[in-house]
Amino acid sequence: MLSELFRKWFGLDPVSCETCEILRMQLAESNAERKELLHRLIDKDKPEPVPTKEEEPQSITPPFVPWRVRQQYLEAEDRQKAKVIRDRTKEIADLEKEVGLS
Repeated sequence: MLSELFRKWFGLDPVSCETCEILRMQLAESNAERKELLHRLIDKDKPEPVPTKEEEPQSITPPFVPWRVRQQYLEAEDRQKAKVIRDRTKEIADLEKEVGLS
């Protein structure tokens, strides 16, 4: 009892047993876990940022394409290529006329 009084007067740390230290560590761990769970519950309502990818969406094509559909696609592609070639040859012909090469 005198030792407790002296420790209190001189501001010394109280003598603690091993069991008390174990209980303090367990209490500290329990408090830390409780805080973490509380923060998780509070932050649960906040939406998480969704990572966005900068990729172009590609069309989904079935593994088997009927011949008629494929034929129409190829013909449209050929018409487009022919139009580009006609436009370029026309531009070249117009430039040749302007320069006077033809």
